[in-house]
Amino acid sequence: MSSWIREAAYVEEKFLEQLKSLGWDTLTIADNDNKHRTAKALQGRDSFKDVILEDILSEAIVKINGNWLKDEQIKEVIATLKNINHSSLFENNLASTALLIENTSVDINHTTGAKSPTVKYIDFENISNNHFLALSQFMVDGAQTIIPDITLFVNGIPLVVIECKAPDITDPIHEGVDQLKRYMNTRGTQLSEGAQKLFHTNAFVVVSARTQAKSGTISSNLEHYLSWKDPYPKTLSEFGKDEQDILVAGMLAPANLLEIMRDFTVVMGSGRKRVKIICRYQQYRAVKKTVKRIMQANTPEERNGVIWHTQGSGKSLTMVFLVRHLRSIKELQEYKILFIVDRSDLQEQLEETATLIGEKIDTALNGKDLKKKLSNDVSNINMTMMQKFNDGEFERASEGIDTSKVLVLIDEAHRTQYSKFGSALRLALPDAVKIAFTGTPVEKTVGSFGSYIDTYKIREAVEDGATVPIIYEGMTSNDTLENRGEFDAKFEDLFADLTPEQIEAIKKKYGTKGDILEAPKRIEAIAKNMVEHYIKNILPNGYKAQVVSSSRKAAILYSEAINKALQEYKNGTEELRAAVVISPKHNDNSDDFPKEFTTKSHKDSAVTEFKKPLDRSNLAFLVVSDMLLTGFDAPIEQVMYLDKKLTAHNLLQAIARVNRTYEGKTRGLIVDYYGVGAHLKEALANYEDDDIADVMQDFSGELDKLELSHRKVMQFFSQNGVEEINEQTLEDAVVFLADEKLRSEFKMHYKEFTKLIDFILPHPIKRYFLDDAKILGVIKNEAQRRYRDEELQIEGIGAKVKKLINEHLVSQGIETRVRPVSIFDDEFEDVLKDRPNKAVASEMEHALRYTIKINIEKDPIYYKSLAEKLEKIISEHKGEWDKLVEKLSKFKKEIVGGREILEVFKKLGCDVCMAYYDMFLSFYDGEVGEKTKDVIIELVINSLSIAARDISRVDFWGTTGAESRNNLQNYLVGLLAATKDAVLINNIALIKERFMSLTKENQKELQGLKLDN
Repeated sequence: MSSWIREAAYVEEKFLEQLKSLGWDTLTIADNDNKHRTAKALQGRDSFKDVILEDILSEAIVKINGNWLKDEQIKEVIATLKNINHSSLFENNLASTALLIENTSVDINHTTGAKSPTVKYIDFENISNNHFLALSQFMVDGAQTIIPDITLFVNGIPLVVIECKAPDITDPIHEGVDQLKRYMNTRGTQLSEGAQKLFHTNAFVVVSARTQAKSGTISSNLEHYLSWKDPYPKTLSEFGKDEQDILVAGMLAPANLLEIMRDFTVVMGSGRKRVKIICRYQQYRAVKKTVKRIMQANTPEERNGVIWHTQGSGKSLTMVFLVRHLRSIKELQEYKILFIVDRSDLQEQLEETATLIGEKIDTALNGKDLKKKLSNDVSNINMTMMQKFNDGEFERASEGIDTSKVLVLIDEAHRTQYSKFGSALRLALPDAVKIAFTGTPVEKTVGSFGSYIDTYKIREAVEDGATVPIIYEGMTSNDTLENRGEFDAKFEDLFADLTPEQIEAIKKKYGTKGDILEAPKRIEAIAKNMVEHYIKNILPNGYKAQVVSSSRKAAILYSEAINKALQEYKNGTEELRAAVVISPKHNDNSDDFPKEFTTKSHKDSAVTEFKKPLDRSNLAFLVVSDMLLTGFDAPIEQVMYLDKKLTAHNLLQAIARVNRTYEGKTRGLIVDYYGVGAHLKEALANYEDDDIADVMQDFSGELDKLELSHRKVMQFFSQNGVEEINEQTLEDAVVFLADEKLRSEFKMHYKEFTKLIDFILPHPIKRYFLDDAKILGVIKNEAQRRYRDEELQIEGIGAKVKKLINEHLVSQGIETRVRPVSIFDDEFEDVLKDRPNKAVASEMEHALRYTIKINIEKDPIYYKSLAEKLEKIISEHKGEWDKLVEKLSKFKKEIVGGREILEVFKKLGCDVCMAYYDMFLSFYDGEVGEKTKDVIIELVINSLSIAARDISRVDFWGTTGAESRNNLQNYLVGLLAATKDAVLINNIALIKERFMSLTKENQKELQGLKLDN
């Protein structure tokens, strides 16, 4: 069964069935309708370039808004949406989405006389007022013609595009995302592709392979596509394990889809760096649960609660989505919002994020100012820092004010100071709704804000791909620090004036004294080690580093030492640099703490540069002490070098800086020079064990995973008859991978194995792991070349392991670039030289298969006969390698020699005429007489003389070429009728279809062809 059939049967049909059960109308457009561009394929559109189903939209506009609208007004409303025309897909999508949500207006309501009445495209309040249609195989013309698997229309407007992939193909999600990006013309190719217009009104896109299903937006890259793992408000018990079923229920139930589009979508960034983001399932679930708690609580206290979503999973955006959703609920629209934070950097971050709500944010400076802001009845957004309040001042902030319609959102509510603050808050705003957000689990001793509303723990985020796992490497441990003896010697040099007993005592309590942690020689030695570690481990893949020091003074010393070490390291790293960011204090000595390190403009500039890729900014190290450890989001950061005592939530927050996802990044790394890891259990003693499971995984665990991964990839071969993988069995392994499903499984094992090696290198790895990685790399490249399988061009393999494999290939005299060789190339024989017949037979078989595959659409009859002949040769001589090579060599010569061409076509220089000649002949049974053959020869020449001329017309195969195509087909029908041949006349419809298909495939060969008989 082909992957296309598996895709339709196992994925697409099930998808449509579930949509139907949720209230969607469903319709599948047949391939034949699309091929012939029939009325059914058009679906009421004027052209295949149109993407809106205007008849459905017209009816919906009247149903939603009333029948007072005149026909010309309806046309005007539709034209307003259709005519949005900006310079980019992103701008068009932004403008179209805003129009759909914010509505439009017309000049007058002729029934009531009202001026500029609002007209809605979609009814977000009354879901049943809308029309929901799922179209399978909806064809659209653009730079190319595209036919997405499923397109979802609300009121005739395309909101969701779904690409389905067979679950057993190699990396179906990657393939589906790539196809969607082609449709959107966002792959960055030189030539335009796809049909962008279909995505002007797009809310989000989905890729599904049944067992896996992920969603993204028009700006999402592969790593940003995530699963939807909770069907809330339904429960997981109602569904099986297939992600598709859960995603459809959670995202595509009509009410959920419209809520996500209106309340749970934001645009972040600026300029060309803007991205469109939709909520993750835990954000949607937390917001809906919060609203439910507020509306169903019996007492003010029961409305309160805690949302714990682990660091890096989008906690700030959850706040944004909550406020936006509240504004759409009639009973909650009047609520005032009060954001409370406890740090200025969090205030800046939250102010920036809260602007996504689309409302102005007022900042209260003190208790008196807050009371003034709370006393009016405007449902606005306020923000304050709790430190702004003196003792007792906060409690008096709401005296005489009804606070029952105030929603207080407390950020980072895990902090210990909130224990005291929680009591003050209850006294100050007794009737307000208090929702506390935390990125780390609430400690056992703190319960100031009620029970959990929703939790999303560290392990869940890693499993979902929302964050990457954090790996711990202790540089104070004998078994992990390279050149331990040298490092110990340097350490002892720093304290040469102390007795051995004193030195040993310091080592045991390594780095607990401020003067030790700030010792310039110690910092210089560690900085050199950091730079060496960074250059060998992190730099090859283009990531960056953050250094956390014990004090502001130590931060400045580290910055200087790292810059010096970068200059001294002889590896072309002198252009890389470090920058220090520290907070100012009012009594700072400018000599010790230069102002250029403490200003807001310096911090903003350093952060901006640090977030850029290394090819755009050489800032590789960001050195801090207290700043940028919370609320700082730099996905490019992979490693944190830690030289400071951190405990509890401070530790959890700091290490989470490295857990953000980024292209190719599989793990974050904490390198500990202080010894925090040795006392991790003690540092996190106040937390429940389950809450902090997998907070940091020891580096040694990666070696265990490598052992397991190696075993899996080797067993994959041994369990299938290739007992050992080495240079001698390489060919057996490649032959074994002839099966597409087996290649898919191999890719999965190989990718995991090499990713682990890349992360661990250059740390010591057992020699046989590296040797096997090299051999597997050769097998992968050879299988990719022989089977022409581009899916084996695996994305995400790191630079370190690529270098390892490429060096091995070069040492073996093998090209590092995978380049399939055609049977028509002079060098094809060189590929076969000095190889065993088993390898030669396999090479020839797949080269011949590929030749047939790429030519069969151009000349179906001839190449189908070759395919049958090839299958016969292989089946008759299976396992007889010598005989098979002999037969395949003869067969290859036959193909290379070219097909037989009739003399009349040779004289005309028309080799392509034979494809048409065979096509016409194929409609006859048995022997065909010479007279009939002459009729067919004349038919071929006459039809192709016109076809060769017509296909040169502008847009012949596009929408505007429909009339030209019809004229050509009508001319062909006339020629067929003129033959008075019953066989040809009875098969006119099928002949037209095959003639046009051949002409499209052979347009390059036909262009400029002159057939003067």
